[in-house]
Amino acid sequence: MMLFWIAAAFLSLVALSFILIPALKAQRKTGHKSLITLGSAALLVPISVFIYLSINTWGGDTELQTGIEGDLPPLSDLIVGLEDRLQTDPEDALGWRLLGQSYLSLGRFLEARNALREAWSRTPAPDVELKLALAEAEAMTDRSSLAGDAGNLFDEVLEIEPLNVKALWYGGLVALDTERPNLARERWESLLSLNPPEQVAVVLREQIPLLGGQSVDTSLLSSGDSPLDAGIEININISFSSELTMEFVNPNSVLFIFARAPEGGPPLAVIRDIASNIPGQFLISDANAMIPGRSLADFESLSIVARVSLSGQPTANQGDLFGEIIYTTSNGSGEVELQIDQVVN
Repeated sequence: MMLFWIAAAFLSLVALSFILIPALKAQRKTGHKSLITLGSAALLVPISVFIYLSINTWGGDTELQTGIEGDLPPLSDLIVGLEDRLQTDPEDALGWRLLGQSYLSLGRFLEARNALREAWSRTPAPDVELKLALAEAEAMTDRSSLAGDAGNLFDEVLEIEPLNVKALWYGGLVALDTERPNLARERWESLLSLNPPEQVAVVLREQIPLLGGQSVDTSLLSSGDSPLDAGIEININISFSSELTMEFVNPNSVLFIFARAPEGGPPLAVIRDIASNIPGQFLISDANAMIPGRSLADFESLSIVARVSLSGQPTANQGDLFGEIIYTTSNGSGEVELQIDQVVN
């Protein structure tokens, strides 16, 4: 069984390299990123989980039942199956790893951290990807971990892969949280030189000059031949319905605003704010994107959900308050009214 999973992991990396290596080469030549390529890479997580759950046997005389027929089930359904499998086989390190990475893709950071910790405790020699995934989950759950365990993991990755994009981004935050602005500057300038997604580059161009040290290398900060396209910006006026008021909200409540494709899937953009700011106006755009290279304008319509989380967690729980509208992106940027008028059962 162990040999099977080693082979599966190796083949997954090979498959990913077939997608990403040509894309990187093409990007260096053209300066443009392929959304199709990024989408294909993103699908590797749910497809991996689906294959993992569908293979029932492993033996020389037994046919593999891959069950890959019809459409791929929603990632949320695959997660439920994976959770059930781990209840019966809690020592499955790869299962915990897939579960944690799936939670990460859905923004369920606390659950991702717990699952990845389980994977870590069962992995004798954690690789770079597991270190990155666990460090990201730790940092997204508790920012202070950047000055502790999560920061140490990002530093370890950078020692192995000095140009790892994700490690450079978080590594800059680690350096800031540990009062090393020159190191933060060095890491973010390295990241900027790798031509990151534009929304990341915008943040870097704004922050690097604030870090002191020598003057910024303007050749690194060039925005390219075309002006920056801000994409779609949606101003959302959020209020409570007459039946639901602030009386239902406790002091620890948090407002989450999600933009998703109407058919579901991970959030395309997310805003986190304090619930006491309702009623109020909130701006969501590509600057809030969760998936690098993916724009809100790539979809014909968007599901915009505002949810007041009573627990403070991004996942929906019983008693949370929410409202939803559908926004048509062909209208471009605009302003909408969103009323919180439902309760999670």
